[in-house]
Amino acid sequence: MAEEYDRWRPSYPVDAVTWLAPPPPARVADIGAGTGRLTSPLLARGLAVEAVEPDPRMRAVLARTNPAARCHGSDSTAIPTEDGTLDAVLSADAWHWFEPRATMEEVRRVLKPGGWLGLVWNVVAEPVEPWEFELAGAPDMYDRSTKGGPEGVKQRLPLAAEEELEFAQFDWVWHLSPEHRAANLATTSMAIAMSSSEREEYLAAARSELQQVCDAAGQSTMPIRHRASCTRWTPAARG
Repeated sequence: MAEEYDRWRPSYPVDAVTWLAPPPPARVADIGAGTGRLTSPLLARGLAVEAVEPDPRMRAVLARTNPAARCHGSDSTAIPTEDGTLDAVLSADAWHWFEPRATMEEVRRVLKPGGWLGLVWNVVAEPVEPWEFELAGAPDMYDRSTKGGPEGVKQRLPLAAEEELEFAQFDWVWHLSPEHRAANLATTSMAIAMSSSEREEYLAAARSELQQVCDAAGQSTMPIRHRASCTRWTPAARG
């Protein structure tokens, strides 16, 4: 699954990474780094990256594709750095897997004064074109309300005061073929949790839906509009 995740999952637009991450030569942690979909653009930006990923299969792919990152087999509540040594802690499409209070306390521990926690989720944008509405009938691969939207994110950051939070969104387009769409959906937690027969039926339907749209447009891929929904939490200094 780690190889499929790395092959079929998207990266993040440059504008979103620029907004989320401090300027080089900052030192950051990428927690829940997976196979390094965010790690790669952080390294390309010139940052020193501590990539934190507990799954050894994911970490093996991350280490192979991002040899400049320092890889750690740890989790979000045990970031292996000293107190006050990081300019930012970042997490891409992973925060919903963490225990938020314990993770936020750990983030406070490792951040320098003025440092921040940066979160990003790639979400499918609201449909506009007729063909987008045709695809929108299927279950989304992402939950816009609780993963990407400000109100949902606030609920996931229980230690954050309103004035400590910033939000930004960056639109981008991902050209997907029917096979790529199905392969991408196969890597989501929703699909993984299904029985094999349910998953096969779900993925076949997703593939067929986009194939019909491609056939009608006379194209092999369609431009699926996405939005990188970003949050920064800059904890105030404790008195």
